[in-house]
Amino acid sequence: MHPQAVFSHEELRLLAEGLNVAEDSVSDYFRLSEGFWCRHPFEVRTLAELEPAEVTPEALAQVLRLRKADARRLRGRDFWRICFQDHNFLEAMHREKASELFLPMLTYVMVHELVHVVRFATFVQLFELDQERRQAEEAKVHRLSAEVLKKVRLPHLEQVLDSYENFAATLSPEGHC
Repeated sequence: MHPQAVFSHEELRLLAEGLNVAEDSVSDYFRLSEGFWCRHPFEVRTLAELEPAEVTPEALAQVLRLRKADARRLRGRDFWRICFQDHNFLEAMHREKASELFLPMLTYVMVHELVHVVRFATFVQLFELDQERRQAEEAKVHRLSAEVLKKVRLPHLEQVLDSYENFAATLSPEGHC
C-alpha cells in the first residue's frame, strides 16, 4: 500500500463504471471490431497495485507499453497498462470541491487513455515521443476524447469537457492527462 490516498471501494466501483462507458464509447467512435481489445489487451491498475516506478506526481493516469512473453511467438506480445494515479485524482477533486464531477472526470480520463492505446496499438502514433511531439499528441488526444464523448449522456460531463484545459494545466506542466 502506498502512503498516498487510494480509492475507496465506492470510488473503485465508479472507476469500473467509467471504464465501461469509456471502452464502449471509444470502440463505437473508432468502429473497433469485437476482437480489437483481445488483440490489443490492456489492464487498469490503481495506485494500490502500482509499482513505485509506475507512480507519478504529474498525471491523473498514464499508459505504459509492456511485453508479455509468448512461447508460441518469436517475440513477446505488447499489452497496455493504464496506471491510474488515485492520489492525484483525489487531490484534484478535493481542490476543485466538485464531487459531482467524480464519475464524469473518471470517464474522461479513461477515454483519454484508451484513445492513446488505440493510437499506439494501430501505429497512428509512435509510443516513444520527444517532449514537443508528446505535447502535440496530448492536444490531439484531448480533442479526440472530447469527440468520443460528444454523444455520451452523463451528468456534468459537459462541465468536465469545458473546463478540462484549465484542470489539466494545474496537474501537469508536460500536458499529460
